[in-house]
Amino acid sequence: MYSLIEEQWILAVDTTGEPLKVSLREVFDGSHKIERVRGDSPLQDYAITRLLLAIFWRAHSEKIEISPGSTFNFEDWFERTWEKISGQGSDPLSVMYLEKYGERFDLLDPNIPFMQVADLQLKDGSARPVIGLVPEIQDDFFTMRAGEQKQDLSLDEAARWLVYTQAYDYSGIKSGAVGDPRVKGGRGYPIGQGWTGLTGGVLVRGETLLHTLMLNTVQEALLTPADLPVWERQPDGPAERKNPFPQGAADIATWQSRRLRLFAEEQRVVEILVCNGDKIPDAGANVMVDPMTPYRWSKNKSKRSLDVYFPRPFDQTRTMWRSLDALIVGETDGGFDAKDKRPKRPRTLDSLASLSQRLDDDVIPEVLDVVLYSIQYGPQASSVATTFHSGLSVPVRLLIEENADLRERVRIAASQASEAGKALGIFQGNLFLAAGGEYEFRAELTDKFLADLEPKFIEWLRTLSLPSQDTLEAMDQQLEQWQFVVRKDAESIARAQLRGAGPRALAGRIVPSKDENSRGRLVSAGSAYGQLTQALTKSLPATVNKADTQKPTTETQKEEIDD
Repeated sequence: MYSLIEEQWILAVDTTGEPLKVSLREVFDGSHKIERVRGDSPLQDYAITRLLLAIFWRAHSEKIEISPGSTFNFEDWFERTWEKISGQGSDPLSVMYLEKYGERFDLLDPNIPFMQVADLQLKDGSARPVIGLVPEIQDDFFTMRAGEQKQDLSLDEAARWLVYTQAYDYSGIKSGAVGDPRVKGGRGYPIGQGWTGLTGGVLVRGETLLHTLMLNTVQEALLTPADLPVWERQPDGPAERKNPFPQGAADIATWQSRRLRLFAEEQRVVEILVCNGDKIPDAGANVMVDPMTPYRWSKNKSKRSLDVYFPRPFDQTRTMWRSLDALIVGETDGGFDAKDKRPKRPRTLDSLASLSQRLDDDVIPEVLDVVLYSIQYGPQASSVATTFHSGLSVPVRLLIEENADLRERVRIAASQASEAGKALGIFQGNLFLAAGGEYEFRAELTDKFLADLEPKFIEWLRTLSLPSQDTLEAMDQQLEQWQFVVRKDAESIARAQLRGAGPRALAGRIVPSKDENSRGRLVSAGSAYGQLTQALTKSLPATVNKADTQKPTTETQKEEIDD
């Protein structure tokens, strides 16, 4: 027996920054003041936090009673629950809920082990090494583990990676379980990766873990009776459930993408089985029940009579700049049309924006501490390529539907930074051309510039929460200040490139023209810098005199700027 309710298996930190290991009961009973989950990897932390959310949602859902003819007041529930949790430092309802389903949280139960299939087996009776459960030990070159450390796992570590695997396991051929009619030739053929791996995870963090659970709770998570997590359903067998379709937030947060079995000896997991589980329908098309991910509109899949949306992962590079729209755009914001429909931001952010207008100021923070999580898979999603997480500060007033003017200015600011980064990539390509090489846009310089600028943009976003920014004039002043920050950083990088350009680039060369009647044009480090200056003037007009911004450019320069 290994009860996840009683055994300490979740790695976390308390509000003083001290690391600790806690049980499920200790997460909710107030015996520790936990700040957040912090375990073996950020993505594992996110998966476990979603598990805790499913417990929290269902615990409170069971106690909600709505009288005939009345409606549920989510704002009232949120305020009362926030006050109780803040005052007590605990959540007794979740503790009671865990006791009710206690038998389903035993990692080693012989009949209904947690998130596993008790009698899962292969035709030949074999099992697989534990290496298949832990991504970091699947490559000898990128791991702190070696030798015997790769042969088995402690029960607490195995429990953490079990939760992670159900959330993020990659696609590809799996072991073929006896009793799964999908198996052919002893193999389970690809059904896709785990649900959470398809998403761009968005977690709003509070001062404590219990506050985090509150901030990531939406009304729908409390009012969907059919939304059952894995421990409230009949235990899974080796086969896929009949016509599985996610019923709500708790169901999708504990979605069983795999059929798993842990083999333990002397309190160590020594072997595992990982087989295909429940397939996500249509690769996630219009599976809109996850409140913690943005969704993107699919032009290719949508029809006249049906809009199709998919969960939207985050880009590893230029994360902020490419993902901003998916996080802040409101339902009525401009800049989109029938051929390019607006994304849908996470419903958690919608909920907090609404609550901020209805509750006391000390409940919903003025600036949300948001963490983004995403994973990038290799070819055919059959391996994990990279994982990443990134934090940002989002003023809650930016998310309020009526503040479309503010969102427009923030999107303009992000676009200006991206255009400046693009101009730097063109500039470095022209330097290489001046030195005798072939022109090629240098995306690596663009990436570096935007990566260095991202913390400054996040800090700039924080200033938008100040009361002094309540007028459009004040917002425009902030936008102008931002343009100076962008230009200063862009020119600093450009000057460093000039210093290392070399004598050939400084002297320049004549580049033949496509026009046979033209002698070509001189390309040098100086001309490249001049074109960069013009591009920055175009994208950052507040940084120069108005007269300067209207100076014409040659057609050649304009083409290069627009490349």
